[in-house]
Amino acid sequence: MKKYKPQNHLSKSRRAAKSWQKESSVKRVGERGRDERRLHDEDDAFVPLSAVSMTLRLKNIQHKEHLDTAALTEGKVVNSTGRSWIVEYCNDDNLTMQCDCVTPRSIVTENPDSTLVAVGDVVMFKLDDSSGEIEALPTGVIALVQERKSKLARLSAGSAGMEQVIVSNIDHLVILMAAADPFYNRRLIDRYLIAAEQGGLEPIICINKIDLMNEKFVREDLTTYTKQLSIPVVITSAVKGKGVVELSSMLAGKTTVFSGPSGVGKSTLVNILLGEELQDVTEVSRKTQRGLHTTTFSVLFPLPNGGYIADTPGIREFGMWDVAKDELAFYFHDFDAYRLNCRYPMCTHTHEPECAVKAAVAQGLIDEQRYQSYVSILETLE
Repeated sequence: MKKYKPQNHLSKSRRAAKSWQKESSVKRVGERGRDERRLHDEDDAFVPLSAVSMTLRLKNIQHKEHLDTAALTEGKVVNSTGRSWIVEYCNDDNLTMQCDCVTPRSIVTENPDSTLVAVGDVVMFKLDDSSGEIEALPTGVIALVQERKSKLARLSAGSAGMEQVIVSNIDHLVILMAAADPFYNRRLIDRYLIAAEQGGLEPIICINKIDLMNEKFVREDLTTYTKQLSIPVVITSAVKGKGVVELSSMLAGKTTVFSGPSGVGKSTLVNILLGEELQDVTEVSRKTQRGLHTTTFSVLFPLPNGGYIADTPGIREFGMWDVAKDELAFYFHDFDAYRLNCRYPMCTHTHEPECAVKAAVAQGLIDEQRYQSYVSILETLE
């Protein structure tokens, strides 16, 4: 793995983009202020927008029919430096290479009203013969972002109210939580499950740090996911190696994103699966008992037995994107056998009389915590 080292000079592609980037940045600071360019979490800490592959900068989007692709190279975005994107591609000798790419003022995207570029995107770019900010890497300019086949996305923070793609073109979502220190959050798990269904991902719930908690208690608490929803639940201990072989076999040959709160052992577990220490690790804050942000950018790592792992920054709050109030119940599949029996066709399953869903909750047929999670999410939707 190459060590990323800043260079003092700018490539041709950066010199071409530097003037409009500076102008755009100054305007953005003046109009929106510093706070709107960052993401809030529930503790009022800040996560840089660049850390989650987000680009709010306005672009002049061209029409694809006017784009000459003959001189362009296809590749996959595997990392971000904050100012540019690391694109992996095959050269004429079929060797895997990397290029340090920027986005110009004018760009074509097949993903309207969404994040411009995200880790996992398949892009078309133009190479130049200069060295970029990353030592020994050639530079280029991204010209086209192809349509995303799948994605993990959430609602962006601030007044923009747009889709924020964390990572794209993946197969599995591993929702990683800790059995303790910090204790897993079932309501956050439920939000991830909605995002997985929206983005076309197969979810896997992974509870790490089981060495700190009674395993029988955890498995019983998550029974509704395994038995009612048929979602795999993997119990692991990164420090003891428990469950790692089982998890590794599920990921072989697939592209998988790991996402969850900070401090759950995500980077440690990723390092074990990769067979080498590529991600830094930190301990949970003693003061807040919450995780510290170790991973600062979404990044794709190749697995030894084929496939990729996408490690992402820790997330404590997950805003729902493009979910209407009258559609939310459709994502709670443990409601499916009951919601059509409600007296009112547009029942919200909260205050209406003769609600079959509420009756099922009262009878223990629907998990009480799942129902409360539904109500909690419903209250946040417009």
